[in-house]
Amino acid sequence: MDRVEDAAKNLKFTAAGELVLALLKFASRRVFVVLLGKEYLGINGLFTDILSLLSLAELGVGVSITYSLYGPAARGDTETIKSLMRLYRRAYQWIGMGVLAAGLSLAPFLTFFVKEMPENVSNITLIYVLNVANTGVSYFFTYKATLLFVYQKKYIGAMIRAAVNVLAVAAQTAALFLTGNYLYYLFIAIGATFIQNAAISMETDRLYPYLREKEIRPLPAKTVKEIRRNVGAMMLHRLGSALVFGTDNLLISKFAGVAITGLYSNYTMIRNFLNIMIGALFDILTPAMGNLTATETQKHRQAAFGRLNFFSAWLFGWMSICLFCLYDPFIDIWLGGGYLLPRPAVVLIVVNFYMNSMRIPVVNTKSVLGLFWDDRFKPIPEAVLNLVISVALVKRWGITGVLAGTFVSITALSFWIDPLVLYRHGLKLGVGNYFTRYFLYAAVTIAAGLLTGALCQTTDGTVFGFFLKTVFCLLVPNVVYLAAYCQTSEFRFLIHMAGTSLHRS
Repeated sequence: MDRVEDAAKNLKFTAAGELVLALLKFASRRVFVVLLGKEYLGINGLFTDILSLLSLAELGVGVSITYSLYGPAARGDTETIKSLMRLYRRAYQWIGMGVLAAGLSLAPFLTFFVKEMPENVSNITLIYVLNVANTGVSYFFTYKATLLFVYQKKYIGAMIRAAVNVLAVAAQTAALFLTGNYLYYLFIAIGATFIQNAAISMETDRLYPYLREKEIRPLPAKTVKEIRRNVGAMMLHRLGSALVFGTDNLLISKFAGVAITGLYSNYTMIRNFLNIMIGALFDILTPAMGNLTATETQKHRQAAFGRLNFFSAWLFGWMSICLFCLYDPFIDIWLGGGYLLPRPAVVLIVVNFYMNSMRIPVVNTKSVLGLFWDDRFKPIPEAVLNLVISVALVKRWGITGVLAGTFVSITALSFWIDPLVLYRHGLKLGVGNYFTRYFLYAAVTIAAGLLTGALCQTTDGTVFGFFLKTVFCLLVPNVVYLAAYCQTSEFRFLIHMAGTSLHRS
């Protein structure tokens, strides 16, 4: 099976599984809101951000070892793969214990992160401890899923995760209906995390039985040195990323209150669903890029990135227009008008989503090329800038100020440094072409968004009106993109690949 067939199979299974799971989660969130209310939503969102900061313990080990696996996987070097996976297992065992220890040590200080602790939420400390346990447990088996990712068999893990989580979400919803007790909800989540990771681990061992062999040779000193160097660079990237993108709920909870955090969590739930689908897609494309990097020429890499960037601009532009036009109408129908954020905050959520998503092809290509070192110090000033601006503006503009801080920090640093490093050290090209295309793609998206938004304004707030808005969002942006890009070589290549994939399926 070649790269195209692997990618098509992974995408079909992963997308189908995530879509089914998302529908269940949206239904479960409706039950959650009705039975528990905004405060529980806010506490859930707050703890999610705290635990995302604890994930800094991973320090980029996963990304660094994944990069080291591409070459041996392409060569069929099972001995090196065994050695790398043993290192991976040991590292993640220590990381899991570190996350548990660090998370539990923060339990006495939860009141620091909340403006006013909600009185109607009981057992807050226990709720937090269970969330920590769920995060810590995930590290003890999850490393083996990386090998499925490298070999472009992610669909296997996706099917297992979908099956376990469908059962878990159904059980969580039933538990809330029958008991109204959030603790049962969390116990089920912990069990699901353990079961899905254990199942993926066993299936990986079955597919690659050499992983069970006891005789494993030490890694060469050169390989270990390279991994340590990459981990050191990725540590700074992870720190900066967590402080820029993982502190919004912390700042909102601290300065605006838990209830606003709960409202924001509904928007992030929708955004996170899109991020999961995007991640699934790019998890399929990234190993193919890694294989290409290990086996093809520089010219092929340059062309592959150009096509990937074009595809991303179309996809993320369309998604951003859908969010801009459908965010509020969907939440109004789903949960009610009392769960809407101010419009400026929604606009910034969408803008940040677009800008951060457009970094994905750049960051992923840097990753498969092993470019962890050259911009290692960039995340620190980015994080400092984000926190300073967010704290300064949150007191005046509330949640909108926090989101504005994220926008400024992305624009000031990551927006131009990431592509500069990729083009200078990876693709060996001038970066001017990237920015020319970026602004061209953004201009077309803005034009398509304005036209789509104007048409959506002609509809009402009913369910039928939402249906019409959805039809406009599906058709108008893509017609505009088609008219703008139909003569480009990137578009013709993607059409050819799509036709090939459909023919083979």
